[in-house]
Amino acid sequence: MTQRESHPQDEANQRAALLIAQALGELQQTSREQSPELAASLAVSQDIAAQIERQLAEEKEQHTIVAVQLTTLAGSLDQLVGHLQGLSHLMADLLKRLAEPKPDPDTAITTEQAFQVGGEGVSLIITGVVGFQALMEIQKALTALDSVAHASVERFQEGESRLQLTLLAPVTAASLLEALNSGTGQSMTLEESQPELARLHIKIVPSS
Repeated sequence: MTQRESHPQDEANQRAALLIAQALGELQQTSREQSPELAASLAVSQDIAAQIERQLAEEKEQHTIVAVQLTTLAGSLDQLVGHLQGLSHLMADLLKRLAEPKPDPDTAITTEQAFQVGGEGVSLIITGVVGFQALMEIQKALTALDSVAHASVERFQEGESRLQLTLLAPVTAASLLEALNSGTGQSMTLEESQPELARLHIKIVPSS
């Protein structure tokens, strides 16, 4: 290939390079002319995006706070409902008790629960016992009952005696009191009766 034959190709390359340079120059000039407007638009867009992001973050935080408050309120309401239900049951029970007829004092003793057989027996405390002979009469009156197997004296001091009764059958405090009054000829009153605890307290009333 001779220098004369390559000349047209060189001229074509030079023209292409010139066109590219001109295009780059126009592109640079256009970018310089439009860059302020693009920069301003970009700044505005960034500011709007930042505001939206802040607003979303604030809304999310508010939603979280509201959710926590609603959860706390729900718990408080559950507790309040529980208290109200308990109060309602209490009031219903109280009204039921108030509506029940009061027992007659004269029949209160005869309707109380009976002492049951088993366990260590019934612990009977009698106060106002005047002496050992009176205690023996009490023991004899108790063992005369068909429902009493044994009446053991566990303590006798300063007019107070404690006996342990072994039962053959259930017995009421009224039955024991009646047996003591009739068997000893003394006047006795019931001070305390606790069948669920197997405890009984009777007091001898001094004769005037």
